[in-house]
Amino acid sequence: MTLFLNSPPSSSPLFGQYAPPRGIFDEAVTSTGQVRPSWQPLLQQLGEMGMERLRSRWNQAQAQIERNGITYNPYEEDGLVSRPWALDAIPMVLAESEWQTVTAQLQQRARVLDALLRDLLGEQRLLKDQIIPPELVFGHPGWYPAYQNLPLSQERLLTYCVTDLARDPSGQWWATGDRTRSPFGLGYVLENRITTSRMLAGIFRQLPVCRLAPFYASLKEELRRLAPRFKENPRIVLWTKGPQSRGYFEDSYLARYLGYTLAEGDDLAVRNDRVQLLTLGGLLPVEVLLRRLDDDDCDSVELNPASQIGISSLLNVVREGKVAVANAVGTRLVESPAFLPFLPAVSRHLLGEDLAIASVATWWCGRDDWCRYVLENFDRMLIRPAYRMADVRPTVVRSLNATAKDVLMSQIKASPERFVGQEMIDRSTTPVLTDDGVESWYVGLRTFQLQTKDGFRSLPGGLARVSPDSDSLNFTMTAGERSQDVWILSEQPVEPFSLLEGSSSLLAPRRSGSELPSRVADNFFWLGRYAERAAQSARVLRTLYASLESEDTDGPENLPLLRYLATSGQVDPDHVVPEFSRTISDAASSLPDCVLDVERPLSLRSSVNNALRTALRVRDRISLDMWQAVDRLQDGLQKASERIDRTSVDMADLLETTLAELAALNGLVGEGMTRTLGWSFFDLGRRLERVTQTSALLRSFLAPQRGDAEMLESLLTVSDSLMTYRNRYLSTFQVPVVLDLLMTDTTNPRSMIYQLIRINEHLDAMPGNLHQAQLNPEQRMAVHLASTIKLCDVYALAEQNDSGRRRQLVSLLDQLDADLPRISDAVSSRFLIHAGLPRHFGVQHPDRDSRGTMEAGS
Repeated sequence: MTLFLNSPPSSSPLFGQYAPPRGIFDEAVTSTGQVRPSWQPLLQQLGEMGMERLRSRWNQAQAQIERNGITYNPYEEDGLVSRPWALDAIPMVLAESEWQTVTAQLQQRARVLDALLRDLLGEQRLLKDQIIPPELVFGHPGWYPAYQNLPLSQERLLTYCVTDLARDPSGQWWATGDRTRSPFGLGYVLENRITTSRMLAGIFRQLPVCRLAPFYASLKEELRRLAPRFKENPRIVLWTKGPQSRGYFEDSYLARYLGYTLAEGDDLAVRNDRVQLLTLGGLLPVEVLLRRLDDDDCDSVELNPASQIGISSLLNVVREGKVAVANAVGTRLVESPAFLPFLPAVSRHLLGEDLAIASVATWWCGRDDWCRYVLENFDRMLIRPAYRMADVRPTVVRSLNATAKDVLMSQIKASPERFVGQEMIDRSTTPVLTDDGVESWYVGLRTFQLQTKDGFRSLPGGLARVSPDSDSLNFTMTAGERSQDVWILSEQPVEPFSLLEGSSSLLAPRRSGSELPSRVADNFFWLGRYAERAAQSARVLRTLYASLESEDTDGPENLPLLRYLATSGQVDPDHVVPEFSRTISDAASSLPDCVLDVERPLSLRSSVNNALRTALRVRDRISLDMWQAVDRLQDGLQKASERIDRTSVDMADLLETTLAELAALNGLVGEGMTRTLGWSFFDLGRRLERVTQTSALLRSFLAPQRGDAEMLESLLTVSDSLMTYRNRYLSTFQVPVVLDLLMTDTTNPRSMIYQLIRINEHLDAMPGNLHQAQLNPEQRMAVHLASTIKLCDVYALAEQNDSGRRRQLVSLLDQLDADLPRISDAVSSRFLIHAGLPRHFGVQHPDRDSRGTMEAGS
């Protein structure tokens, strides 16, 4: 097929060979190869841009997506291995005149869904009048009696919903499904627009593309209107499942864009008959919950008792009208495919209107005649679960062998109410940029409707998903290989619009107070600890590698380094044995595995992975630069660990890169974070970890050793204090002055006393501590440790007994190892009690804990 732009043949190599499959509707060109009018301006300008420039900008955009951590997490529960959001270079284009026709139909469909929900959760006239079989509702695994009459306490059920569309060869749009719980995609739509408008900046400015921001402004306004109190400025919380959610990036992105607090179930509780946000400074009442949870996970008392992410007794607060939930609890019910064949009758019965946009032909097998039709036309069917309780891949019957068909048919006959059969649609195609040029891929379109006081309004755009395989788009709208921005070209000039809110009144300057949720404080605390732990491990490993690659691989400084790594669980204790030369040889060959072993809880890779996990949970509260630094850390170690032969990894380069990224992270924290409680908890965790690691190093190097010059030099190197020591003492190494520099020197930012002074400052500034008459337990312990270190005699600590041990030093280190976890526990029990599970505190010496770790509550 030859492509024509504005009638004459195109000479552009970009689209000159574009050839959609025959018999399929193509969004860009007609069956005769003529460019559709709405596409002509875009294709003309893309053709002028040329393949090389377009591909270059696309590659830059994809790299930016990866750097910014724009991800989708479809499979990994911990969120560590998630795929970058794949965005195509070419947007999908629709004319405003066509879009207005479609959106009018979609808005009517949204009214039908809202009316259906109000009836099922209220009077249930549809059941009484036999429009919908009662067994379809009461047999639904997502039905709970507690849903009934909840609407009486809420202004609306559906604040927003989505309908997925597919276009058939005739050009007609069909609804393939609806989402009424907490529809996925609004954040990615926004990110698609931002990225595409930058990638094609000149083209975007010249074309009258309808703006998205007014829709999001309306969403904010409607959520504000839902508030039972303080409608001018209510506290609205975006309630997320957490990092285990496949859409957690979108949750954090939307929370930041809309200006809402991102909260997990542990951050929220019912107190005094209201939903409260648990913060360090106390309880803050919540007026509106923009929920991203499944309905049955919202309340473990009346709904799913196994839920650990909900709010106990939430439904009682909803009934009393003291909190609004968007979308309302129970709305997930009608997004199940089993309701699709009943929507035309529902529309006529409740609204007195014919359903404007038809659903793809669907037959619920719970009706005998429909089940017979599905079985008689089995090879033409797409078989889905009747109830959408999880993302279960539908079955394309024609792709099955005879045995699999028989098995599936037997399952349908045994439990017909659990299945629906759907007609297969030959989806339309749209231009996509591939390695081989511009090709036609199949497309599915997700549309968004928002309920306002004047009725439903539609987002002027959507989420397009494209794939070379049409069947993959029948799974969910999150399937497919890529996404595209959707441009609705206006017939009028487009006015700029900002989501930023103006105000006629002056705002009073303020400083952030203690409204930080406990979970956020906990994650900042542990982000600081994990970052410092990773840095210390990397410095020790770098020093050891440098020694192993030197001429003298049997230097006395290697054994303390190995002892430190062994006591912290980073290498096997077998490496610390009397046969020293064999130890060094074994260590050199096994260190790559130890460094990259994620099963070792205190290995370098584990520390970095844990830092990424905690950063992920506060992503809406850290800068993009901070996120990129942590993500690059994990990415480097992840790629190294994927090598089949880990001995081929350039460990020296990997460790240098890791330390550079950690230094960048510390610099961003030091110069980029405001001195509020988030920074305080980060720095508190970092200081506690640093003094813990310094104690472990002193124990490994000096407790059982004489303290040779090479050993002291190595100790100072891994403590990042060698330059200071040489400036003061040149090349003379003595144990007492080394202890002074690492323990009692208040000018050394790596010393123990420096950390303890900072720890005391942070504890004194905690909420509730400023004006109290007496010290809290954690303050008393921290003051005592600081005083002990200040008063210690470094010459006495350096003295050895007849067996060569420094008993006073060991006793002091024992006291530190006992009290530091107690400080951490006391801080956790006072401020972070709602925050989660215990975590590894740090290193321990073998005499006290053979596991090499000690647990402390968080």
